[in-house]
Amino acid sequence: MNAIPHKDFQLLPMQPNDIEYYMINFSYGENANGENGQFNCWGLLRDVQARFFGISLPKSNLGDDIAELYNHKMKSGSWEIVDKPFHGCGVLMREGIEPHCGVWLDFDGGGVLHCERGNGIRFQNMASLRMSGYSHLKYYRFNNG
Repeated sequence: MNAIPHKDFQLLPMQPNDIEYYMINFSYGENANGENGQFNCWGLLRDVQARFFGISLPKSNLGDDIAELYNHKMKSGSWEIVDKPFHGCGVLMREGIEPHCGVWLDFDGGGVLHCERGNGIRFQNMASLRMSGYSHLKYYRFNNG
């Protein structure tokens, strides 16, 4: 698997074993987008969106860069908040100085695939997310990336 597919890449539906692939083969890396077997939360979200959902999200560093990108995309309507999660939607798990994001997947009752400093790539259901301190999730539809 390459990190981000080329435009001639054929999308395949995401399967539960794809979660396992990410968890086994990748770890956390600052501002990493799949290079050297590492992702940060944004890099993982970008990769999953491109590979399995055909959505190309811009590369961005966390912190001020991602905050600017977020504000621009929300104002332009390219991204919108939705009330309920759906397979493949983006999930904002923590706002502020150190935002954290993932992707909602409808496997095993639903959960979020994300990559966090200190824990690497995880797939957590709602109960597990709450126990980890992620209790106020926002769900996003990416219109035009």
